[in-house]
Amino acid sequence: MKILLVGSNFGYAIERYYVRYLKQLGAEINHFEAPDIVFNYHSRNIFNKILFKTKINTGYKPVNQKLIDIAYQYKPDVIWIFKGMEIYPETLMKLRNDFKLANYNPDHPFVITSSGSGNNNVSNSVGLYHLHFCYHTGLQKQIEEKFNLPTVFLPFAYDTSDMVYTDQNNITEIPRICFQGNPDKYRANKINMLTEAGMEVDAYGIGWGRTQLINNPRVRLFDIVPRPQFWKLNQEYRVQLNLFREYNNGSHNMRTFEIPAVGGIQLSPYSDEQTLFFDDNKEIFFFRSDPEMIAQAKKLLDMKTGEANNVRGAARKRSIESPYTFADRARTVYDTFKKML
Repeated sequence: MKILLVGSNFGYAIERYYVRYLKQLGAEINHFEAPDIVFNYHSRNIFNKILFKTKINTGYKPVNQKLIDIAYQYKPDVIWIFKGMEIYPETLMKLRNDFKLANYNPDHPFVITSSGSGNNNVSNSVGLYHLHFCYHTGLQKQIEEKFNLPTVFLPFAYDTSDMVYTDQNNITEIPRICFQGNPDKYRANKINMLTEAGMEVDAYGIGWGRTQLINNPRVRLFDIVPRPQFWKLNQEYRVQLNLFREYNNGSHNMRTFEIPAVGGIQLSPYSDEQTLFFDDNKEIFFFRSDPEMIAQAKKLLDMKTGEANNVRGAARKRSIESPYTFADRARTVYDTFKKML
């Protein structure tokens, strides 16, 4: 099976996991790094950045031509595009006559919250694919009903290749709430509510120093940490707070799986989807309102050490005994493409 995968190869881009595990399953992968080419273009100098932001020259045109050239030279069985902000609908219309096209959007094609979460290329191209992988069951239903296209449920996951786990007996617990992720107004407001209720929160990510929390005495703000430290923090804190982006509402996100994978105690917005993966009040804790978020957080902070360790053990056990890794998700993709072909 030959797959032309169109997506980022930067850092911990989700595409990298699929490239690794699809290759292990025997697929031949040609990874065209379209987002990275565009990023490098508009990051080269201030002039290019202005051209990109004003849309005078986005750098998309040469990327689209290169994709077409690669496709007809490589002749893949499937072209799998991640999100597709750089890809014109006209390019897909040309390619779909000769190749099977699949899409996976780890954000949402119709809920665009920032310049990096989507654009018209994404939303105007949904109907041009032959297949959509969706992490969100609500989005699946929307695409199936509106575009009469097949979809496959592809949840997020955690990766074992970079995971660092330390025996819980060797961890010194930090009796505070931790949030790992970048800020927005919603997230800052939730954290502020917790501190107004008397709790202390540590937030890790890019840009927290520019939020209203900078002067909050009950909040400590830190930069984003490397992955080994990320996993360690998931274990060390008594409470790991999971706060969704708008497009994750009613669904789940990466933290849904990453926190319990190392035995973290997760406090997350309620969604039916998350109950498919973890048991409420045993392996994960939910809130449906601000008062419930505060009450649940206090309960977890006050929980006896033995009970907390039982939660940690149950969460990790469910994670490692279930098909929740990116290797498992890659198997779903591989099997889907086999059927598709």
